Order: sequence, then structure tokens, then C-alpha cells
Amino acid sequence: MKKIIMFTMAAALVSVQAAAHESEANRAHPSSPLNILVTNDDGTESSTVNALYQRLTAAGHHVIISSEVCDNSGKGGALDFLRPIGPLPATNCGAKPSRGGVLSAGAPGVGTLPGMPYAYYVNSTPVAATLFGIDIASKQVFRQAPDLVISGPNYGNNTGLIDNNSGTVNAALIAINRGIPAIAVSAEQPQTYKPFNQLAAGDPEYEVADVVVRLVKELQQRKEVAGDALLPRGIGLNVNLPKFAKGTAATLPVKFSKIGLATVALPYFVEDLSTDPLAKSYLAQAFPNGVPAYPGVTLVLNQGPVPAGLKYVPDTNPDSEQNVVNSGAIAISVMQGTPQAPRAQEAIMRAKLINFAR
Repeated sequence: MKKIIMFTMAAALVSVQAAAHESEANRAHPSSPLNILVTNDDGTESSTVNALYQRLTAAGHHVIISSEVCDNSGKGGALDFLRPIGPLPATNCGAKPSRGGVLSAGAPGVGTLPGMPYAYYVNSTPVAATLFGIDIASKQVFRQAPDLVISGPNYGNNTGLIDNNSGTVNAALIAINRGIPAIAVSAEQPQTYKPFNQLAAGDPEYEVADVVVRLVKELQQRKEVAGDALLPRGIGLNVNLPKFAKGTAATLPVKFSKIGLATVALPYFVEDLSTDPLAKSYLAQAFPNGVPAYPGVTLVLNQGPVPAGLKYVPDTNPDSEQNVVNSGAIAISVMQGTPQAPRAQEAIMRAKLINFAR
């Protein structure tokens, strides 16, 4: 099974690299447009998902967005199980009802952005927003479940150990576990949030989106390799782009990677977030009068200095996705929807528990 999956992905990867220099003017619309749900953990108003929406629709696909109202980075697989979603409070996202400032206090907790009927928002988690897109929005718009879910592009990479905590990755995983092909996409740039109404021609969001459109095209054109499917059942992709010079994303090398342990972010708990440099920078818009002096979780980013007693788990494997990104290539990891251990590790545990479990 693993050989079949890797062959399928390898065939698509070769095609992606071969098409790297294809001009935008020569891109043909797909013969069978896909119904695509775009989500992420940065909110429906984010520049990244809206740039991807524009590029996918320009390529001929039918696309809707279903994402959150506020920043939900690091929410992982949280469902907000059985939490009724009421109207938006004035301080829903720190100092604003919505992260991008488009929605007003009192707006429904689930709806569409004004004048944008394709852009659904859900005042909940990335997984909940994805489920809304699958169970409600797609059935209303497509009359069926989406053909593909794309989570992202995320502001900043999601690699290695941090993938378990990533809202972007877990939004893709919930789709995979619902039997829908899914791709999680993250990029080293842009790293700073901006709302969709500040997008401009030439922004890196569009270059990242073009890479995703190209990948989708190759998966679609080689469906026969995976039994006439975009991806093998139960399998998805985690895609991470490195930093790139303006106008060069299309020429980046693309390499297969393993998820590995190397990561761009290391979470840890602090007693006072108001003194944490990352918190003060990242939460400046949400808390213009200063971050409250409460405890919480922060991150060490980009292999920065770590506090005493904290350390990265060593991972020098050049195939680990963060190490591939560090080499300047786009990393594509094949992931599955459930955390099944590899056979070798399972065999060890079977031997250890031979007198305890059958």
C-alpha cells in the first residue's frame, strides 16, 4: 500500500516540477472543474484564502470559503463540541467583532461576508468551520460534498512536531477522515496577517496560490494513478513553501518530505503573556491597549533562542519537512487521517505486551 501511495504522489510531483515554467497565459481550464472548499485557521477575511479563491476560480473551479471569524492558530483538532454559536460580541476578536473588521457586533455567528456569498464564516474553530463547509455550505452550493478541501495557505509554516497543534493541518485531517481528499498548505511568506481588502497585485499570496493551483491540476490530470481519485482514500498532503524572492515561487524546487520532528515553532507556557515579545507583536491588533497580564502559551519561532530547560527535539534527517523547507524547496509530506504508528513500532509494542494483550 505504501509503495502505491508513494508512486501516486511521485508521479504527481514529477508533473508539478515539469510544469513549473508553464506561463499563466497558457493554462487551460480543467476539463472537469472541481467543487473545492477552502478553509484555514486565520479566518475568512484573511488575504491568503481569498487569493487562493481568486486563482482557483480563474482556473475554472467552483469554490467556496468556510473559515473562522477570529485567529484560531494553534487550535489543532478542537471541535467546540455542542457549543451553540450565537451573535458576534463587540470584543469577539480582542478589540473587534471580527479579525479583519468587516463584520459588526451582533452579526450572526455563522454567515457570509457582506457582498461575498461564497465566503462563509463560522465563529468557532478551524475544524468546526471545515465541518460547516462540508455538511452545510457545500450541500447548499454544490448539492453534494466537495471534491477537494484545501486548508490554507497559512501565514508561516506548519512542520514536524507543531503539525499536531496546527489548525491548518487538522482542518485538512477532518476532511480526510470524512472521506474527502484534502491538502494543507502553509508558507514561510507572507507571515503577517492582512485582510482580503488589502490584497494587491504582486503580493506573495498570489504566488503561493498559483503553486497550489498547479498542484491541483497535476493531481486531477493523473487521477488514473490513484484509481480515478485525486488522492488515495484516507491520504492527504501537507505542503510547505520556503521563503522566496518576488516572482520566483513558480521556479522553486519541489521535494517529497517526511513530517519528521524538526519544526518551525516550539510551544511553551509562560506566567505572563504581557511580557512575551511574540505575544506583544502577534496580538497588537487584537489588544491595542496591551496584552492582558495573564498566563498562556507562546512559541519559540524559527529556531530562535529557547528559555532554560526547553529544547528542540533533534532531527537532522534531510527529508524532514522543515529541513526540506530550510533547503529552499517546497516540501510535500504524505499524511493520513489517523495517528496509526508505523509497523516497526507496533511490532515492538506487541512484543513488550505479549503477556498483556493479544
